[in-house]
Amino acid sequence: KARRLVLTLEKGLSNCATEATAYGKCVSANLESISKHACQAQFQSFKTCVEQTLKRRW
Repeated sequence: KARRLVLTLEKGLSNCATEATAYGKCVSANLESISKHACQAQFQSFKTCVEQTLKRRW
């Protein structure tokens, strides 16, 4: 079951690489002064992409 979950998440990550990269860059750029909603737009874009790819809501 754990392996299946990892493979599912891998699919979501590989299909959403652009969004994941944008989110990671935002977090890295704000690392010294990160706040709860600092990268909300990038996170939401990444989350939406993963949900659409996996056909599942998180």
